[in-house]
Amino acid sequence: MKSKHILLAGLILAQLIYVNCFAWAVVGIATTALGTIINIIEKTKVWTVEVHNEGKHHAHMWCASKDDKIGGDDGIWVKPGDKIMWSFRRHRTTQFWCNMDWYGQRVGWDVFVNNWRDAPNPTKWSIRNDGVYDQWKNRKWRNLNS
Repeated sequence: MKSKHILLAGLILAQLIYVNCFAWAVVGIATTALGTIINIIEKTKVWTVEVHNEGKHHAHMWCASKDDKIGGDDGIWVKPGDKIMWSFRRHRTTQFWCNMDWYGQRVGWDVFVNNWRDAPNPTKWSIRNDGVYDQWKNRKWRNLNS
């Protein structure tokens, strides 16, 4: 009788170990699958950046990432009241920046960095007479003299 209880306890223990190991395997597989799904979604999600000239001067802009140039080598002239915008497929290393000539000054800033958690889609910027602002929190990123 005692050996039957020991055998039964051994079987129950083996089942618990198997179930616990299996549960961790399921969690591991699910985590890997979720990571893959997130990567696929990130690579297929189209992101848009807009830069609005709300100032009184023309802005001569050059924007780029590691892979793309917006406006080519000559840049883009953005009149007061106009904007430039572009879209791209977001990736975990995506970063766009702009350089701008404004009334005798040259300023540059990042317009999109993938790890910015508070930036909305589209990510909008305002060029004003006194500076460059983000439109989602109205923070000044660069000073300008007009």
